[in-house]
Order: sequence, then C-alpha cells, then structure tokens
Amino acid sequence: MKFRCKRADLAHGLSIVAGAAPARTSVPILMNIKLTAADGELLLTATDLEMGLRYAVRDVGIQKSGSAVLPAQKLLSIVRDIRDDEVRFDADGKVCTIEIEGGQFKLSGADPQDFPQFPEFVEGRSVRLPVEDFRDMVRKTAFATSAEPSRYALTGVLFVLRENEARMVGTDGKRLAYAKKRIKGGPKEEIRVIVPPKGLHMIEKIVGEEDEEIAFEFEETQVKAKTNAGTTFARLVEGSFPNYEDVIPGDPDKKVVISPAEFAYRLRLATTMTDEKSKAVKFHLSKDRLKLSARRVTGDAGEASHELPVKYAGPDFDISFNPDFFLEFLKVVNGPEAADEAGEVAAKPEAEAPAKGKGKAKAEKAEKPKAPPPAEEAAAAPGVTLELRDKTTAGVIRAGRDYVYLVMPLTIDA
Repeated sequence: MKFRCKRADLAHGLSIVAGAAPARTSVPILMNIKLTAADGELLLTATDLEMGLRYAVRDVGIQKSGSAVLPAQKLLSIVRDIRDDEVRFDADGKVCTIEIEGGQFKLSGADPQDFPQFPEFVEGRSVRLPVEDFRDMVRKTAFATSAEPSRYALTGVLFVLRENEARMVGTDGKRLAYAKKRIKGGPKEEIRVIVPPKGLHMIEKIVGEEDEEIAFEFEETQVKAKTNAGTTFARLVEGSFPNYEDVIPGDPDKKVVISPAEFAYRLRLATTMTDEKSKAVKFHLSKDRLKLSARRVTGDAGEASHELPVKYAGPDFDISFNPDFFLEFLKVVNGPEAADEAGEVAAKPEAEAPAKGKGKAKAEKAEKPKAPPPAEEAAAAPGVTLELRDKTTAGVIRAGRDYVYLVMPLTIDA
C-alpha cells in the first residue's frame, strides 16, 4: 500500500474512527485501525466487536492499493502533531513508513488478514431518517439512560420506527425522556430495538455536512447505519424495555408553565445548598409563583431559597425532586450555552484594571457579564409545562407536543 493525502483530512478521519478502537482489550488487534487504500479513497476501520465504524477519506493519491493495520492512538497522535500539509504512507507487510518533510516514522502493525471482517450494508433493506430528526431525538433521550449494568435493558435507548413516525425513549427507572418525529417512508411493519447510547453517538460521527438522511439496516442482533461519509454498526441491547406509554400519568390537576431559562438559573442557585449524598430541592407552588428551596446539613451547612414567576392557578403544593434530573432536561431544552450561562457568569473572575480613557470604557463594556433576564421577561418567554398530581406520582414536563420528560419525586423533603 502506498498513498499520499492531506494531513488535515486524515487527522479528521482518524479522530472519528479512533473512538471505536478499545484502549484495553484481551484481543490486541482491536486496538488498531485498518487502513485500506483503493479507488481514490482511504477507508479507515475500527471495531471492538460490539460496535464498529468505517470512515472514508476522499481525494487520496494512491500509488499502490492495499491495506495496513496500525496502532490507533499512536497513529492519531503522529498525524495530529505533524505540521506538514501532506503526508505519505508506504506499507509493506506489518511495517508502515510515514514520510513528511525532513523526517519519517516507522510503525509496526498487525497482519490485515487478522483484522475482523466489517459487516456489509445492504441498501435494499434500509430505512431512511432525516439527519436533523435523528440528532434531535438522540440529544433529547440518550442522557436519561441507566449506567447500572444490572439494569441491562435500561442502558440503551428504545428506537421505534413506524411508517409515519419515529420515536426514541431513554429511562433509568427514576426519570424517562420520550421524543417523537413525524417521518415519511418509514417501514410498513414496526421496528422496535434497543440501541446503546454509544452506538447512537457513533452514528452521528459519520454524518457529513452534505448528508440530509441516514440509512438504517436492522438485523436480529445489530443495527447498521450508512451516510456518504461512512458506515457503522452496533450490537443491540437485549432485554425487555418498559412500556413507556403506560407510565406517563394522566389527568394532572396541577399545571405550571415555566420559562426554561429562568427555571434553570434559579434551580442552579438552589442546588448549591443541597447535600451531595441526598440531593433534594423542594418545589413550593402558590399562585403564579414557584419557590425553590434547599438545605445543606453536612459540611458547609446553609440554606437557599429562590423564587420565580410562573403561570399557575392551582392550590398551594409542595413536592421535592432531585434537581440534577431537571437541570439535564433544561440543558437539552435551552441548549448547552444557555443552561451553563449562570454558572459561567458566577465563576468569571474580575477583569484586570483597564487603562485610562477610552480604552477603560471599552474594556469595562467587554468585561461586563451578562445578567440573567428580568423575572417579568422570563415569565413571558415560551415555557415548558410541568404537570403534577400528588407527592408520589411522577412529574411530567412537556416541551412542545413531541417531547415528554418524567421525573419521580423524592420521598424526603428538602
């Protein structure tokens, strides 16, 4: 194998594929990336057998077709550190020479024949989904899955495809996130599988700027996905997923409309006074007001109490929740930047003393932190709806018609 290519393109491809190669394994060859040069492109392949990824680097000058299997992290480190615009590879058997201006590297690899076969994608059995719909559903559900190996089925995201609709559901037993999208050209017969979050994120990695759709192929034990840039596969999670539709409480007698940005800001402030081992914030509802309070009784003891305007006309009501569950949801709704803004402003150090005159005014203007929105403005902003029934029933938060989030209340008061 002998080829030359742009260093930036190769570094980008390796950074995507290297994540699929395990850092530790009882099968050493899996810690490598397979490079296959043919037909003007370089295919980069990595797998841990549970999932795998293949990515294409285009516009490669191939002088001799062939394959090489090289250490993933070492190869990525070398290509990232090189300053040259172009790199040249010459592989013969298990040894590969990487040539740059004024130097070279020699890497020992493995026999390409010993690298695991990558499953082929069958276009005729594929189902297509818009890229933006897929990304949005993953973002809204994958964070809610369980990290406990004993709850095996809950470690994955339920992925449901119907003729006119796609759904994703993630839960860890204490909270549940459910998102759906209207689609066209879905399968005639419903497809229902449980996909590990890492597998979903790997699918996102092979989406290029020109991709508008992702093609999916489903088999009994794995899901495969393909875009213009690459192909990936992931072993499905086995087990029975809970009937999520039955656990969404109906007929709530308390409905609260809240500005998500103001809610996140006030909840973050209250969370600073929760105990690490038993995080709890009390939600006290009264007419058009929500009071969030917390107490820390261990370590640096103290209390926090913060109010925000809401739209609520029901009776006074108290209930306690783990604030982290709400903050993760609000981060999705508000976006990472908006959700973190309050914490960033609070942590921002004071600016150094600026120079006199116009420079001083300019520096002061640049360094002045952005204040949170006024309460009246926050209350008028588009809101999320929190539905409550009693102190033992899950709270339901709705953001639009197609995104539902459930959180179980705590049995202890904050």
